[in-house]
Amino acid sequence: MAQSIEELSFQLTSDALAQQERALHALRGRAGTVVAAAAVSGSFLGAGVGPGSLGGWGIAALVVFVLCLASAIWVLLPQEFVFAFRGDALLAASDHEGVEDVGQAYRAAGMWIEPFLDANRDKLARMSSWFTVSCVLLALEIILWTISVTS
Repeated sequence: MAQSIEELSFQLTSDALAQQERALHALRGRAGTVVAAAAVSGSFLGAGVGPGSLGGWGIAALVVFVLCLASAIWVLLPQEFVFAFRGDALLAASDHEGVEDVGQAYRAAGMWIEPFLDANRDKLARMSSWFTVSCVLLALEIILWTISVTS
């Protein structure tokens, strides 16, 4: 239990940081699933296309497959996020700002972390958008492969 408003504020801020880290981990797990699903659908449905009979639908499915993989892999690539801080950086900042008690330290730490929360939030939003694109492309890929096999 927090002993002061400053400590409670810091706990809320650090909890938000941990929540962002969990969200990133979950998003990347789902992106890996999309990569696997795209590969499986491409191999099974693409195998139904006879030799030399790829046709327009098959070519479109192949292009969408590549775009789906590219957007999902972009989500999986390393990005610069900040989820943890070292105490010596806080000490240096507190020395610079003249922080003298624990309440002020909690306040300074919370205010110091806040910009990183905003930056992480923006990056997660962009990654979520790319993940949505990969999901839509996966559905389109399956539809196009199905049309290609049935026509």
